[in-house]
Formats: sequence, structure tokens, C-alpha cells
Amino acid sequence: MGTLLFGVIPGPDVKAAEQLAMLARPYVDGIELRLDSFAHIDIAELQAFLRTCSHPVMFTVRRSDQGGEYKGTEQQRLDLLESLCPLGPAYLDLEYDVPLDFRKRLFETYPRILFLSSYHDFSGMPEDLTAVYDKVKTPYAHIFKLAVMAKTSNDSLKMLAFVESRSKSEKIIGICMGEEGKPSRILAPVVGNHLTYATIASTASTAPGQLTAKDLQDIYRFSKLDRQTSIFSLVGTPVDKSLGHLIHNAVFEQLSLNAVYIKTDVKKEDLTAFFELTRGLPFKGFSVTMPYKEDVMPLLAQSSIQAQVIGVCNTIQVKDRKMIGYNTDGIGALNALERREIVYGKHVVFIGAGGAARAMIFEAIQRGAYVSIINRTAEKATEIAKAFGGQGGGWELLPKVCAMGYDFIVNCIPESDLIEEKWILPEKIAMDIVYVPKNTPFLVKASRKKCRIVFGYEMFIGQALEQQRIWFPSGIDFDKAYQIIEEKVMSALA
Repeated sequence: MGTLLFGVIPGPDVKAAEQLAMLARPYVDGIELRLDSFAHIDIAELQAFLRTCSHPVMFTVRRSDQGGEYKGTEQQRLDLLESLCPLGPAYLDLEYDVPLDFRKRLFETYPRILFLSSYHDFSGMPEDLTAVYDKVKTPYAHIFKLAVMAKTSNDSLKMLAFVESRSKSEKIIGICMGEEGKPSRILAPVVGNHLTYATIASTASTAPGQLTAKDLQDIYRFSKLDRQTSIFSLVGTPVDKSLGHLIHNAVFEQLSLNAVYIKTDVKKEDLTAFFELTRGLPFKGFSVTMPYKEDVMPLLAQSSIQAQVIGVCNTIQVKDRKMIGYNTDGIGALNALERREIVYGKHVVFIGAGGAARAMIFEAIQRGAYVSIINRTAEKATEIAKAFGGQGGGWELLPKVCAMGYDFIVNCIPESDLIEEKWILPEKIAMDIVYVPKNTPFLVKASRKKCRIVFGYEMFIGQALEQQRIWFPSGIDFDKAYQIIEEKVMSALA
């Protein structure tokens, strides 16, 4: 049996719970009723709910220091919990520090109920998870739960590794709350978590960082993940706007690959430790985005010639626990440009000198183009021109470039509104590497000049397809993969 997914219902009453349970039915394996959030508790109504609910039900009445909303005294709460047991829920969640004699009495009196011993810490990740877990363990519980607040994505990885080390012999639930805790929820089946929790409606979250059950199933294929699943991840900051999880997971699903793709927001000071922590988990590859495309280079065991020359890596393959770096930005972008026109012998102007620009400039020169590099910091542009070829300079070079004439102009800076319309020559090919929004200020101006437009999403599709080639060098249909990626991107941008 794989990891169970429980949909959490915070009330406010049984009638609302019935409606949410019906909504959750296709996506979950069980229902948790957070009775501490209910406006009132009617035993007869709860009994009727248990009779009609199609899934196993967990009762939870949590006090405030464990993230709950129960307003009564502790003795009233314990009395309520005991009064719920005769109803026969499938599960009852008790905090680890309820009186031992109380827990023992319920455990022995109601042998058909599965009891949890749970611990919650909203302040952060404990320094010693083992010590906390030892406090949570008791002979009078079937399942042991740790839920702590993640301050970084590394906290999620620590929790996942902790669960993986114990889940083969014990029924353990390990969850990191908060935005940085999402990987611990998505990857729960990969490490053998006994169960995890999701919201049913996005407005009904009971813990920070909860995903909806629908998203877990539809995007991440939660119920199909297992201990053999390969993990791939985007690494950068911020990562919230990336479409990577949508397109790569769609490819995995439609091509029947046992893999999952997540997004991890990693702070600069945590980058080295992040990759060290991934070694203990089945990570097989990474997409690297801003601002780490250069920072990851020293962390690689080896890298492709292209990545070495440009000093930029956006794709990592993990092989025999070693990280091998590549760059697919340049190939993806030039493939997108050459869907309009071959660059050989043509003049291509690049605005910007960051990591993506370097990759594209290198690839354009490899394909026989002459390049001009314009950057607000002129030294960066001249440095690239000296290393790769072409000419480089600051904004003052633009009039000269326009007087020379060019065939392609590519914007590689996020503030594309800085590019004045007079610098965009009419009826040329104009590309922006930014893909959200689809029509950037630069492309709007280029459209007015009757340029042929190459959207940023076309580069995104191209580089993502090249990542798939690296991660899965044989055995998949790359034409089909391109079609899947294109459909997903267009749907997301519509």
C-alpha cells in the first residue's frame, strides 16, 4: 500500500463537511475532520457522517499550541476525545503529550481505531529530529507524526531523509509546514510516509504550505509515486512563477516515466548544503535557474564543453551520485530562432549579458552568426565579446548597431521596457527570453515595427526538451515530448 492522502476538512459544520467530502472523493484516500475548528459538535451528526462517508475518517481536536482552535479547557478537550471514540472513527489523532494513562485506556478500549501520536512545532525545524521522535513514540499509538515549520527547502530534505530512514519498519508521518515545506508533502510517497494531508478547497487550508488534493493528483500524480520514483527539481529563487512543474510532470505522465518534478526555492547560503542533502534521496536531475547558473559550476563533478566555455549551467544530470552539468538555454533559444530563419551569416543583437545571454551568444556564434552584445554594464558585454567573438558595449553602442543593420534582436534583460522602440528595426526577427507575460513591453514595440516575433515560451519549450534529452537519453519519444510541453505551456499562458 502506498502513502495515503487525507483531505482536511475544517468545518465549520457537518453539512459543510459532507459537501467537501463529496468534492474530495476522486482525489483522496481518507478524510480528516478538524473538529477543533467546528462551530459546534453534534455526536449524532458525526455518526451519520461516518455512515455515509466513502472514505476512512480521522478525528482531530487540537489545542492552540499544536496549531488547533479548541477553545475549551484541556480536560474538556480530553473528555470530548474520549466521547468520540464510541463512534468508531478509523483514526484518532492525539498529541504526543496527552497523559499516558488516558492514551493507554483509549488504545486498549478501542482496538479498531488507529491512534496517532503527533508533534507540532510552528517555530522551526528541531535541531535533533531523533530526540523529538523518541518523545513521540509510545506503545499506545500505531502511527507517529512529526509536523514542523520549514524555514528553508533544506528543512524539507532533512525531514524526507529522516522519514526514509524509518518508514520501512515504522508507520511514520513527517511533514514540513510552510511554503518551503511543500517538497515534503509532494514527495511523501517516495520516502514511504504513511500518510500526508491536503486541502480540498484552496480556501480551507489548516496548515501553511498545504497543497490541494486535486493539484497533488493532477500535477504530481501523487498516488502513482513510490519508492522507485526518480526526483527532478528546479533550483533557484524565486521559483513561484516557473511552469517547469507543469510541463515536466506532464511529459512524465504521458510517456509513462516513473518520475516527479518539483520546485525548490533555495537561498544562496543554503545552496551547497542543498545539493549535499539531495545525495541521500533519489534525485536524478535538476533545472538551475536564476541566480545560480554560475554558482553551481564549482559544485559539479564534471560538465559539458559548452557549460565549461560559457561558465553557466542550467541543467544537471545525477549519475552514480555525481552531478554533471550542461547548458540547454543556448540550444533551446537558437532552435526557437531558427524556426523563423537560419542564423548562419546573419547579424544577431543581444541585449543583456547574464547567464542565459552568454549561452545564447555562444550558440549563435557556433552556428555561424555575427553578434553584437549590448549591456548596461559595458564591461560585461565587452568581456563576452572578447571571449566568444563579435562586438560588445554599453547602451551607447546601440545607434552604431542600428546604423549597421541587423537581422535578429534578442532581449535578455527582465526590464524590457528600457529598450526604446527606435532601436528596434522594422521587419526584423525579435525575441524576448521572458515568457511570463507572453507579450512583454519589448515584443509589443517589436510588433508595432512589424517584426516577426519569437516568444519567450518558445525558448522555454526548447530548453526543457533538451533537458529531457539529457535526463532520458534513450527510450522516449522526443517529438511527443515537444508536443506535450508546447500544449502545457500554451494552456498555462492562455
